[in-house]
Amino acid sequence: MATAPTLSPRDRLITVVVASAGLFLVALDFSINVSLPTMRDSLGASLISVQGIIIFYHASRSGLAPAAGGLGDAFGLRRVFLWGVVAYTVAVGLIALQDSLGAVVALRVLQGVGAAILFTVGPALVVRAFGPARRGTALGVTLASVSAGQLTATLGGGFLSENIGWEAIFYARVPIGVAVLAAGLFALSRDPKSSDRRFDWSGAVVLYGALFAFVSAISFARLDGLISGVVIGLAVLTALLFAGFSYFQTRVKRPMLPRALWATPGFTVGGISNLLVFMASFLTWFLFPFFITDVLGRGAMVVGSMLAVVAGASTIGSVIGGWLADRIGDRVVTASGAVITALGLVWIAGLNAESTLPGIAMRIGLAGAGFGLHQAAVYSLAMRRASPKHAGSGSAVLAVAQTLGTPLSITFGMMIFTWRKDSALDAGAVATDAFVGAFQDAYLAAAVVALLAGLVVVRFRKRTA
Repeated sequence: MATAPTLSPRDRLITVVVASAGLFLVALDFSINVSLPTMRDSLGASLISVQGIIIFYHASRSGLAPAAGGLGDAFGLRRVFLWGVVAYTVAVGLIALQDSLGAVVALRVLQGVGAAILFTVGPALVVRAFGPARRGTALGVTLASVSAGQLTATLGGGFLSENIGWEAIFYARVPIGVAVLAAGLFALSRDPKSSDRRFDWSGAVVLYGALFAFVSAISFARLDGLISGVVIGLAVLTALLFAGFSYFQTRVKRPMLPRALWATPGFTVGGISNLLVFMASFLTWFLFPFFITDVLGRGAMVVGSMLAVVAGASTIGSVIGGWLADRIGDRVVTASGAVITALGLVWIAGLNAESTLPGIAMRIGLAGAGFGLHQAAVYSLAMRRASPKHAGSGSAVLAVAQTLGTPLSITFGMMIFTWRKDSALDAGAVATDAFVGAFQDAYLAAAVVALLAGLVVVRFRKRTA
């Protein structure tokens, strides 16, 4: 059961501000989505090879999240948060100095380590600072900073890469990282003393490898196919490493993922719902821009403006979602956010070559608002009754769910899209019509996944005393 916080109101406010700044810094990496073409041309890389910049970043980020949460619980959330700021800031600064793809990809692994720490420990700091009655609002405001970072990255990333160079989207983050580090050092409240600093190092290493291999397998499946040698090899390695992790967890006194977490009401279903909504929603960040360019014939500025609508609506939804969760219940708001997301995705599926920009903005805005509503409420659902001493581990599970949802969305969404598009072309359809039909099918499938995210929260309730 969660205990009442001991921080003063001032310290709680500082915690929200610093944690939000850390998540904002991580979310600025969305600028790379609009800068990949420029990076490809500047580094002299192919479209396939340059995707390693995305693959290895997300693989590293997902792999380290559990270790980041466990380290925070054992050695102090503030301390680990500061490690994450340093790793992230150093990585983006060094990436801006590189002129080869291999060096950029290698440093993206280090950046993923920093991002995993910040995205895991940031919400955990808020959970530790606030009691159950106000956690929803505090988490909603904190998570809104992610959407605000996406909004900033979407609008600024294209401008910087086109007018200065792709390096600018990285070195522009260095002063922000330094500012977050200073705030954490001098303003963030100290970690409470802990007599138990045991940490499962062997489990951390094995689980990092398992998640890294799993995300890599998902990502390469989209590029090489499900039955390619690389994918099969990574899948086997993933299974072996997960088996090894399970073995280690039964033989340590302090498991990386405490059993008490899974018994916390709402935690397991919250994690599942989080994964499903990310699988459904990330399609907008990956497939939707191609609809704007390939079907409507609009440029990067229109793409950025439309994605900014998604981020802006999500920011508002997060704030409202956290506030509502404290007042009418986590499950109700979580399920409602998932349903609104699904409705928005179905509405997006109705787009065609005749669609107008104002109409498109309304559709993607609805999906974005539902996503933000769900995010704040699902974090509150999962962490409302979690003990502060497990805040890091609990936040880590939610962070892993999000990072796994991203490649799963891209892989399976694009598989549906490619299959439907190729079938239409083989049947003699015009290229534009084939694209629109495949686009609609992919979004309808995503809407079904979003509905499942709401259903799992309502359907599976744990009995509590």
